[in-house]
Amino acid sequence: MEARPRPCGMPVASCLILLFAFLLSLAPTSAYAQSAGASSKNAAQGGSDQGSHPDLLDGSLSGKGDLEADQAELAGLRPDTVLKPWLAFKRKLMEDYGIAIAGSYGALWQNYSSSLIGQDNSVGGKFTLNAGYALLNRGRADTMWIETVIEDRRPLGTALAPLQAGLGTGSATATAPTWGEFDLGVTQMYVRQDLFNHSFQYAIGKLFAPNFVNPYPLFDDDRQYLNQMFTTSVTIPVPLRGFGMVGAWFPTDTGLYFKGGMYTVYSNDTGFTVNDFFGKPNYFYHVETGWSGSAGKGVPIQAFGPMDANNFSVTLWHKDPEQFGPGEADGIAFNANYLVRDDLMVFLRGGKSDGWVINANLNSGFAWRPFTTNEDLVGFGAGWALPANPLLRDQYILELFYRYQLTSNLAITPDVQYILRPSLDPTKLEAWVVGLRTRLVF
Repeated sequence: MEARPRPCGMPVASCLILLFAFLLSLAPTSAYAQSAGASSKNAAQGGSDQGSHPDLLDGSLSGKGDLEADQAELAGLRPDTVLKPWLAFKRKLMEDYGIAIAGSYGALWQNYSSSLIGQDNSVGGKFTLNAGYALLNRGRADTMWIETVIEDRRPLGTALAPLQAGLGTGSATATAPTWGEFDLGVTQMYVRQDLFNHSFQYAIGKLFAPNFVNPYPLFDDDRQYLNQMFTTSVTIPVPLRGFGMVGAWFPTDTGLYFKGGMYTVYSNDTGFTVNDFFGKPNYFYHVETGWSGSAGKGVPIQAFGPMDANNFSVTLWHKDPEQFGPGEADGIAFNANYLVRDDLMVFLRGGKSDGWVINANLNSGFAWRPFTTNEDLVGFGAGWALPANPLLRDQYILELFYRYQLTSNLAITPDVQYILRPSLDPTKLEAWVVGLRTRLVF
């Protein structure tokens, strides 16, 4: 088996940093004032301000994320939605009863140029229903929300869903990390609240921890990048769906913030996880600090990272050993994303871990809207990952996608991933993954 040459990560790191610096140089001097103000205003009000690009800056994996983006009507080139009566009914529910609902159904096809398991194609489906209820103080800044997500994920006509089939390429990072398989059930249920004039927020319950741990606006593989390199940080063994708690504090009006959370390490897609949290003292902890253009603006805590147009932050984390699973691990990660123009976001992200399967990573890229209307989205990213096992070689990823908005509620996204030196298949120099994703929101 080929051992990896250790020095090869440094030129990649330099290139990715230079790419980020070049893209950042495209920013006009007034970019922050224009973009951050627009996006935070839209997020706080749950509106559809065209200038803030809500589809780019949202948190669709959260209980209320779809509500703040998918109801936005897209003007210009695309046909109008046929769901206007349904959307009007949902707005009425919100205004009269404090009930918010949104749903989506997506399908993803992927083709693999090589497969260790003989699975050259896979198709997966994903159903999501988000619901929220204003439990206390409806209409006020300190509203207490109870939110839930019901989901179903499964392969469609193929033996494996894209999550499992994609691992057959030999890639050390999943080619479609949330397109797996589980039966219909409750994947999130929590309460959240914004207190003290937007200076403190919290959420507690069954949470999707990647919403809170080193997130950024392009992490959603329902809408944006598909490879795990560009979604969650691959150096962080963050739990997925389990009981936990998280809080964020905004001590000044300068953009400074602190965020921290604690979750059970025993994730369960649709199961009951309260007993795990209180009965098994094995936890994942994280602390994040940084500067944000949305700090203290009332953006819901589960969407604070995914909707943050301008963020520069560092995350420290620790994972306790599991009873019958991976051991103890620690690490650090950073994020920098910036809306350099109203139509262009750039990012640079990376991390280092001790005790996890990916020892280090770095990635950079951009997302660009090619039209002046709030419709299509183009993304390109480049990344590097260093496995902890010294017998495995470094891996490099390039990904390009184009999300074409057929109507305001239906999108289709061609996607291409290029995997250079797949870490788990030393017999291959490269692998290609070609995909097509469709998504209907309602």
